[in-house]
Amino acid sequence: MRFIDCHVPEGKENRLWYLVEDPESFWGDLPRQGRHLLKRLLEHGMLACREQWVNAGWHEVTADRRAQCNGFYRRKAWPTSFGPLTDVRVPRCRQAGLTQKIQRIFLASCKPMEDAVCQMFLAGVSTRRVGELLERIIGQGVSAGTVSRITRTLDAEVSRWHRRPLADRYRYVLFDGIHLKARSTPSVFRAGRKSRPRVVLVAYGVTEEGVKELIDFRVASKESAPCWNQFLWSLYHRGLTADATKLITTDGGKGILKAIDDVYPLVLHQRCWFHKMQNVANKLSKKDRTACVQDLRSVYQAAHRRGAVRLYKAWAARWRQRYPKAVACVEADLEALLTFFACPPEHRKMVRTTNAIERCFREVRRRTHSIGCFVDDPSIRRLVYAIFQYFNQKRAGQVCKEFKASKAKAA
Repeated sequence: MRFIDCHVPEGKENRLWYLVEDPESFWGDLPRQGRHLLKRLLEHGMLACREQWVNAGWHEVTADRRAQCNGFYRRKAWPTSFGPLTDVRVPRCRQAGLTQKIQRIFLASCKPMEDAVCQMFLAGVSTRRVGELLERIIGQGVSAGTVSRITRTLDAEVSRWHRRPLADRYRYVLFDGIHLKARSTPSVFRAGRKSRPRVVLVAYGVTEEGVKELIDFRVASKESAPCWNQFLWSLYHRGLTADATKLITTDGGKGILKAIDDVYPLVLHQRCWFHKMQNVANKLSKKDRTACVQDLRSVYQAAHRRGAVRLYKAWAARWRQRYPKAVACVEADLEALLTFFACPPEHRKMVRTTNAIERCFREVRRRTHSIGCFVDDPSIRRLVYAIFQYFNQKRAGQVCKEFKASKAKAA
């Protein structure tokens, strides 16, 4: 994501979207996600407002109590620039005045609240942003305990998604990881905080019907075999046993390769051509890089496996003497690189690389570019979950073009 000149005109200091050149490309479905988050925060903010109004906590006995709680009522529609919020839970008191106060506060601060929701998405819905928004809602400071309680309710939704049962209905599964940064804990030997690398391990699937779906993700310290093993075994025990899976595609990382052998040893395994081409290119001189890579590209573009083997042998004979390491790099994994020829011709381009995940990663990187460093792991999980949910909702029920082409050919 690119930002224009960061000079903000007077009166627009809190409007994050003023700084974004193309808001639509930044968040393709912000209204839907924004409504969901804003409703949660409004309801908890109003509850905190009632506690301040009553001057007592839930079922708390105190001589300083100023009013009595009287349950809730449901407001059918609450208009916002994201669209109407439906079925909003509004707290009441037996004494008059609370409802009118809440309405005055929200009518006066509706736009700043919606801008704050955008900022919270950009910051991974951090605890600090939640506190700032609640302070704006009720007009005074909010205790750390209240902020933590509300943040836990937001994290609970992500946690439920990670624990949901999975159906073994994926014909193809792809695994890859995206690297991000989070703040580290200050050390007595180090002044201040420094960033620490984090990796988001991702599982992506294509169902038997041809619907693409981001299955799950996990935030880990690195792409090691133990980290991948934990992630894959969690998918397995939740139902993704891969009995229906025809092919698994991964990059060449040692960690994921070992984990695949441990958890899904009987499924055909495809090595990503995109990552392999990058490895080969790094072993070539600049003057020969284009010609050598173009020759190698003809291998995976062959019409069938025999043709691919023949083209590989011709490529290896041409370049072995000049670049033996580049040829050995391909030769060592040739069988795994050609596994995708077992799939229907229309599906091969889709499964010979992990580019499907890489395209989603580009969205994550673009939407987190301005953050630089996340506050903590939960802030990473909140933002990645929101983006993955957007993609899944956008693709729900849509058969991909590759499956449509194979069905049309069969007909």
